[in-house]
Amino acid sequence: MNPVLYFTIFTAIAFLLLTIEVFIPGGVVGSIGAVCLLVACGFALVGFGTGVGLLISMCLILGTLIAFLFWLSKMGDTRVGKRFSLQTTLTNGNSSNPYQLTLGDQGVAETDLRPGGFARFGDLKIDVTTEQTYIEKGTTLTVTKVLGNRIVVSAAQHTTT
Repeated sequence: MNPVLYFTIFTAIAFLLLTIEVFIPGGVVGSIGAVCLLVACGFALVGFGTGVGLLISMCLILGTLIAFLFWLSKMGDTRVGKRFSLQTTLTNGNSSNPYQLTLGDQGVAETDLRPGGFARFGDLKIDVTTEQTYIEKGTTLTVTKVLGNRIVVSAAQHTTT
């Protein structure tokens, strides 16, 4: 068979598989489509000669990348894109520290902390992590770091006067 015909067949298969990948995500179909695109570029080099084949191959690859980027930027606005994306917004903007704990807050270890476990701060029972390796249940704790929803504690320093 003629290499130009193979070029046409593999280009059509590549674009078909890349289009199917939009609706059936997972990467397998798209990867096969990308391989078919590269095979089509090889047949372009053989069928059209080195100079023209290289130009066709570069246009084919760049056109595919530009089309993909365009599709990626417009996908969220389409009916199909809206089915695949989250359409709700957060109503509570305080997601970084949901417990409202600050440095120095005091609590009590509900479980042994090795180094993770549960502690009670007022009415809240919270999963915490220690700076040390082990703190016994019932020990008074102090919040030393608040890293988003991760609370780091240490045993409270009791001072007597």
